[in-house]
Amino acid sequence: MAALHGQQNAFYIPSSVEQEMSKHMFLSLPQEACGVMLGETAAGGIRISRFQPIRNVAPDPLHHFTLDDAEWIRCVFSEPKLIGIFHSHPQTRPVPSLEDLQALPAFAGLLQMYLIGSPDLTSGSRSHMHLNGYLIESSKESQDPAQHVVPSYNLLPVPLCVT
Repeated sequence: MAALHGQQNAFYIPSSVEQEMSKHMFLSLPQEACGVMLGETAAGGIRISRFQPIRNVAPDPLHHFTLDDAEWIRCVFSEPKLIGIFHSHPQTRPVPSLEDLQALPAFAGLLQMYLIGSPDLTSGSRSHMHLNGYLIESSKESQDPAQHVVPSYNLLPVPLCVT
C-alpha cells in the first residue's frame, strides 16, 4: 500500500453506500453490524464502490462481531476487489477497541481499510451514523517464542470523504 503510506490521502465513499451502511447498522441494533467494502485503490486514496453486509455470528453479538465464514469467503473472491471491513460500535464511539486491534491479524493481510460506525444518538434521528476510517498498516514483524514470524498491524486514521 505504498501509495497511501506517508501521504495525506482519503477514503472516498458514495453517499448511497454510506446510507446502506447506516441502514444496516440501525437495523442490526442493539447488536454490532458488520460487512465488507469493495472498491479500488486510486491516485490519492481508496475509492469504495460497494458495501456488502455480512451476518454477525459472534456468540455475544451485542459486544463483538464475527463475520459469517461462508459470506466472508464469497466476498474474498468477488469483484470489485475486497478492500476493507466495516463494523459498528452500538454503544461507544467509532474508534478501534482493544479487541478490534487484537482481532486484526485474522484478516488484515487481505484488507487495506477498516471502517467503524456508531449511531449518532444526540441528533434525535435513528438514521445518522458517525463513521471513521482507518488505514491498515503492516508493522515490523515480530517473532513468537516458537520462532515463527508474526505480522503486526496498526490502524491509522484517514479522512473519509462522502461524495
